[in-house]
Amino acid sequence: MARFAGVIDERTQDFENSSIAYTVDALGISIGSLMGSPPVTAYIESGAGISEGGKTGLTAIVSGLAFFISIFFAPIFASIPPWATGCTLIIVGSLMAQSAKDVNWRYMGDAIPAFLTIAVMPFTYSIAYGLIAGIVSYLVINTLVSVVKMASGGRIVPPNYSEKEPWTWRIPGGIMPPWMQRITSGKKDFWREHDEVDGIQETERQSESSSAVHTANEKTSVPFDKQGDHIVPYEEAAPKKLE
Repeated sequence: MARFAGVIDERTQDFENSSIAYTVDALGISIGSLMGSPPVTAYIESGAGISEGGKTGLTAIVSGLAFFISIFFAPIFASIPPWATGCTLIIVGSLMAQSAKDVNWRYMGDAIPAFLTIAVMPFTYSIAYGLIAGIVSYLVINTLVSVVKMASGGRIVPPNYSEKEPWTWRIPGGIMPPWMQRITSGKKDFWREHDEVDGIQETERQSESSSAVHTANEKTSVPFDKQGDHIVPYEEAAPKKLE
């Protein structure tokens, strides 16, 4: 949902107040399981509201109130045929399909797990089965590729192996989320960003100011081909001898 809203920091792969969002999501799932109801969490369907501009909690509150009011009109809503509401699912499905363009289809080690994830979900009517198929196939395929590559000394690799999607756990800031790092460092308001952001901005400002000074010096310097007009003759510049 944070990616739909465009609030992901590409440097840390985190978003503002992520600790609060994760905590609320975990509490909702826990309370829902204790009450015997479906888990209360963020679903991809929320992407439709976010894409329309609803990026605050007010959108969720209005949706919750609308669902509460719909309880009293449930018999009327139940008489609406499914084909009348299917257009909404088509819109949500189109939003979900937009992510397929970001898949690395050039390398089979990335394309096959993505295809299995997309295909197994509708055939099994289970999101969990689709995720299992994608994760397991990714581990099996890429593990075998790595073993064969190491055994052959890098001579046997699949086609387009050089175009493999790069990934690493060594992201800036470490493997732990930034909010967890702020907790371990003793920061009381761990839900707020660290002061390092201001330091980065200050460094950028200093570099910009230094480049501006360098540009100004270049503008005030006299070009080589015009230095003759500014050279003072030696007779005028040298002090006259006392007679």
